[in-house]
Amino acid sequence: MYLAIGDVVRDRRDLVLCTVARIDINEGRVVLSVPGGFPRPAAADDLEIVSRYSRPATKRLRFMAVFLFLVGLLAAYIAGYSVQLLDGNWLLTLMASLGAYQPFEAAFRLYRRLTGPRRYRI
Repeated sequence: MYLAIGDVVRDRRDLVLCTVARIDINEGRVVLSVPGGFPRPAAADDLEIVSRYSRPATKRLRFMAVFLFLVGLLAAYIAGYSVQLLDGNWLLTLMASLGAYQPFEAAFRLYRRLTGPRRYRI
């Protein structure tokens, strides 16, 4: 199971919703923050993931999303237009456009993965 600090988990022993406060990888133990405010240790096997933590979007992330989308859209248009000039059919035009857009989408997914929260395998 992969956990990050801030994930919402349910303890199977008494079905309490908690957030992950600290992770001890070596022992396989997790310290949970219970809504009452006190810490509570739990084994990783007793936890069930309810929701993943994600940071709010920053200005840099929004800029990268818009920038890569527009560049990908431009590349898709150029590829589709080039295929149409070479008398390609509609399916070839569609595939060329998708093929030109896909590297920019993959670059954005890689950027999100590299800048996202660190997940630990427990």
